[in-house]
Amino acid sequence: MLDLLVNVIVRMKNILLPTDFSQNSWNAIAYALQFLEHTACNFYLLHVVNDADTTDVSSYFSELCTQISTSFLKQQHHHFFSIVRHCSFVESVRDEVADKKIDMIIMGAKGVSNTQAHVVGHYAENVITKVKCKLLIIPENATYKVFDEVAFPTDFTLATDIQTLAPIDTILNDKTTSLRILHINKVTNELNQHQQANKALLEDFLDGREYSFHFLSNTHVETAVENFTERKDINLIIMAAKNLNYFKQILFHSNVDHISYHRKIPFLILHE
Repeated sequence: MLDLLVNVIVRMKNILLPTDFSQNSWNAIAYALQFLEHTACNFYLLHVVNDADTTDVSSYFSELCTQISTSFLKQQHHHFFSIVRHCSFVESVRDEVADKKIDMIIMGAKGVSNTQAHVVGHYAENVITKVKCKLLIIPENATYKVFDEVAFPTDFTLATDIQTLAPIDTILNDKTTSLRILHINKVTNELNQHQQANKALLEDFLDGREYSFHFLSNTHVETAVENFTERKDINLIIMAAKNLNYFKQILFHSNVDHISYHRKIPFLILHE
């Protein structure tokens, strides 16, 4: 399993790694280097400076590069570039995605300034909703392992095009990986005609792959996701960015006292 989320093509992959030099951002960088160990990559380490901050970040970048070189074996096909921007975080990320032709953003769920009890921090939330690029969010306690059980929560209300779903197909190229499509409804599990049509499209796309549908009823979506991920030992959650209804309930809420999936399971966000 050399590549899981990124297709193998001739050109090198361009990966954006936003960092605030916190432990959470380091965990995301370490995860990315293990995940893409065998993939030729340009890694762009991006730090966004507040206009009021006069700190010289060159020493921080130097320490980060030293940490990378001492923690991982040197890969000839990995190249690192440091970038400092002096504008808003979202604008910086969006500009770098366009300028560097970024294939994927990999970042921590929270940074040093995101200590509030939310599933994802403010910066990650803004990237999800405002930057159209594949995004892999790494929680604070996530450690890399080969994906064997992958969850795909959906309400079947929106059709997703084949190109958007391509990373799922890449993941399932590994015969040991299973996709668990999860539908959670607060009232009933019955699908209307429109939802059934979208479910059929998904079935056609996954033909020949290892997958299963799971229909649950629960008034609290985050609780249902928690129970499901624990029971199935899920190690990656995939979501379509345009499905904002599920996003708000699974990622953009603050009721995290009784759930743990946000601390250990990466989220892959797919954009059209």
